[in-house]
Amino acid sequence: MGKKLTLTDKIYQDIKDDINAKVFQPGEKLNIKELARKYEVSDTPVKQALQRLADEKIVVNTPNKGMRVRTMTPHEMADIFDMRLMMDTFFVKDIVTTLNYNTELRQQLIDNLEKQKAFIAKDDSSHKPEEYFKLDLEFHTLYLKASGNQKAVDVFRSMQPFTYASGMYVNQPKYRDMECVQEHQEILDAALASDLEGLRNAVKKHLDNSNKALRLIFKVNQMVNPD
Repeated sequence: MGKKLTLTDKIYQDIKDDINAKVFQPGEKLNIKELARKYEVSDTPVKQALQRLADEKIVVNTPNKGMRVRTMTPHEMADIFDMRLMMDTFFVKDIVTTLNYNTELRQQLIDNLEKQKAFIAKDDSSHKPEEYFKLDLEFHTLYLKASGNQKAVDVFRSMQPFTYASGMYVNQPKYRDMECVQEHQEILDAALASDLEGLRNAVKKHLDNSNKALRLIFKVNQMVNPD
């Protein structure tokens, strides 16, 4: 049996969903009492939910200023993709070596990719962008785990909430999810074939395309919501 959800779990997910849906805009202040009234609960589960979101870096807790939805600038986004490209291509030799002897990690990547394919095969009514975000995060985490460098994994995971919190990743269209699955397949195929140059090219192609898609979402969001 699965773990029973607490009231804090529910409020945490409600706030997170509202951030994704842009009910709360990037940079908007989150008032505990107003949230308690909105969700018809006491202050305590709201405080606990906000702390969880702060731990995940989806909201920012600034001393004497309270909680705000995290926002991301184009400069921060460019920095994130530069860092990802450096890490993902720097470790290609170690990643190829690991995936050719570590059957467990190799199978986890294969299984993750199958889940991605099953996800994009769903009809649009059951398409939940957050589900794909988690699968994408898992794929890239497993990829970097194959480098044997835990710090690289930690750095990668710390970067993702910036994109997620701005509501940009979860707003990418389904066709981009489909492209990502194909690009992930190309990355895995190159790694399993011990094709170092092919792996570097596949990683660069994937990150370049993701960067372009998110930059477009960012630009349109800024045009629609200039403040």
